Amino acid sequence: MPPVKVKQPHDPPAREGEPVKRVLILAVRFGSGHWQAALALKRALVEAHPGIKVEVVNYLKFVGSLFDIILRSIYQDLVIRMPPVYRRFFSYTDRLSQDSLFQKLMKTTGLPAFLLYVKRKRPDLIISTYPVPSAVTSWMKRRGLINCPLVTVITDFIVHQMWIQPGTDLYIAASESVAGELARRGVPSGRVAVTGIPIDPRIARREDESRPGERHRWLSARALSGVAPGLSEELQDLPLVLVISGATGFGGDLTRICHLLAGLAVPHVAVVLGVRFPRLRLNLSRAVSKGPNRVFIVGYTREMPLFMAAASCLISKAGGLTISEALAAEVPLIIYRALPGQEEMNRDFLTREGVALSARNLDELGQLLCDVLRNEGLRLRMRDAAARLKHPDSAREAAKVIFSMLDVQGPALDEKSKDIEV
Repeated sequence: MPPVKVKQPHDPPAREGEPVKRVLILAVRFGSGHWQAALALKRALVEAHPGIKVEVVNYLKFVGSLFDIILRSIYQDLVIRMPPVYRRFFSYTDRLSQDSLFQKLMKTTGLPAFLLYVKRKRPDLIISTYPVPSAVTSWMKRRGLINCPLVTVITDFIVHQMWIQPGTDLYIAASESVAGELARRGVPSGRVAVTGIPIDPRIARREDESRPGERHRWLSARALSGVAPGLSEELQDLPLVLVISGATGFGGDLTRICHLLAGLAVPHVAVVLGVRFPRLRLNLSRAVSKGPNRVFIVGYTREMPLFMAAASCLISKAGGLTISEALAAEVPLIIYRALPGQEEMNRDFLTREGVALSARNLDELGQLLCDVLRNEGLRLRMRDAAARLKHPDSAREAAKVIFSMLDVQGPALDEKSKDIEV
């Protein structure tokens, strides 16, 4: 079976005489899901509409080093090291009104530098994939500093109050459940589009049941060619277990997970992705080299669509983008060490829907993985549940809705903001 070639989108020139439409996408680079969703949306917009100019910007460049340090400290110290404290913080901020001190601080974070940037770039539409820029742009619009459509892409399967901002024209939602929660919180249904979180459109399960064994072997060979060239057909026939390690390394359990995979009673091949540091990759590779199962330790990869298509099971925490990719590929999912707050709520939603299993400790993780690999009926039920929730063409669907808004309102910079002091 020949590989599928996907033409990569680029920024094409505008047609002669046609005004260039400028779209600004605001994201952040930590918690990579926000950034990846922004990039997927950019590709979809540019692919579908020649002449459009789309720029993805890290909003933290406007806030200054002090706020950047504070934000990263909250992530590192509260989310990772003090989960109970972050759960209380998450719950508390979910109940705050728009007039609260916290909301006011968030709405003006990075405002002076960002306003100067907008005055220079003059975008026709602004998209946010993170709550802070969504709050800032909404505040600016309500005060007449900008006058263009604002879109917020909610990158989770739950709703937190920080996502909801007056002045937002459109919310991109991951599921009907998210749309329902937005409605309960007062967002009109006409301002919500359930397209799914934007993901790489190459990540989708392609049905080909005529020769399933041959297809699995071909996918495994393609996915593993970069990490294990010349892998024997015997190993290619084994189930492929995919592990995506985030910045937390599963709360320090990554080494133990690798040992678990290497010694698991059910034969398989495992690939651990997202191990950023070369020395750690080397140490982990040495640690699992003597186990009965082959475990490959990998850093960054451009072949995520192939790995997702070939995987029999995915082990991950519960970030919104990874979940969306798993749903699109219909990969049975085992969630381990979900971060407190939104990820724990993502996990609870997915387990209720029958899409995922949740392991509380390493013993449970090993048992659940054996169950998934041994039980074809369980895998089929989980895939059926994923098929009901998936949005494999989410980026293109979101781009279609967003592009229809470009001519709705005026230019980004309102007249009264031209001479504002910042």
